[in-house]
Amino acid sequence: MTHRYGTQRIALPWRLLPLALLAPLASCLPKDTRPPPSSVLFTASPSAAAAMPKTPVQTEDGWEISFERALITIGRASVDGDSCNSYSEARYTRVLSLLGAPAREKISESFALGHCDFGFAIVNAESDSLLGSTATDADLAFLRTPGEDKYAGLSGISFYVEGTASKGTRRETFAWKFRGRMRLEECSEMVDGKPVQGLDLVQDGAVSVDVTIAPERIFADGVDPDMSKLRFDAIAAADIEAGDADGEVTLDELGLVAYDTLSSVADGAYAQPTADAALPFMTLEDFVYTGVAPTVVRYRGNGKCQPQLRPARGGGGPG
Repeated sequence: MTHRYGTQRIALPWRLLPLALLAPLASCLPKDTRPPPSSVLFTASPSAAAAMPKTPVQTEDGWEISFERALITIGRASVDGDSCNSYSEARYTRVLSLLGAPAREKISESFALGHCDFGFAIVNAESDSLLGSTATDADLAFLRTPGEDKYAGLSGISFYVEGTASKGTRRETFAWKFRGRMRLEECSEMVDGKPVQGLDLVQDGAVSVDVTIAPERIFADGVDPDMSKLRFDAIAAADIEAGDADGEVTLDELGLVAYDTLSSVADGAYAQPTADAALPFMTLEDFVYTGVAPTVVRYRGNGKCQPQLRPARGGGGPG
């Protein structure tokens, strides 16, 4: 605390102030007369494949995928809506290193009352992003390294996967940086076979919202987690047939593969979106980046959220 006397500012440490002076300051604070809200604890759990990274993931077409690194920045939880009284929202983010991570790791906590929509975001890491229990300062620095792609412009990294895929004597590596920001809104879970959107928050209540993060979903052949299967043949062909055949398949090489040429891979695989508002995928990279990547995070194990992809803020700089 400081006081000004003439042109000089004198700092007065709080511990030196008489209690008689502190009491009036406390009485000036506004009193919150609203009823006590519910707490909404937002947590994240790795998929079984991420929790046990030493066990390779098996694909439908015979590949074994081993992850060496999987990072994501998640947070900015919101509780809102016409029937929601939001007391506070957690606008901060947390960096998670997914491989071997614990279940139900805390992301943030919010407070509200009423029937509230729940949403969250996958974003570029910021300098003040919190670290998950298995994430490191090096992970944060890596995610904040600026770069550019056609979907996000110049920005840091929001989601990263690195690993190896093997099939017989064939071997492909991958190290994919997803720089786009993505908002997931209007989240709903399946209850008795029906989608139920939002949270019912009562006075003095406590609700937990857990999302499952499955990096292996990046190799799915469809955007519906309940109907799609994991495949790698088409991804490997992007390097071997369309790219430079150097044993590393890149996102740019996926961009060389016309998406409509994949429809004959298997029944129901790599189908174009049917929703009227959905844009068709032009390349395999479009599908992986804008179609499958949003499904890596799943609401309450069996639910879905509406993804909204957003360009990097300001067109430059991480975060």
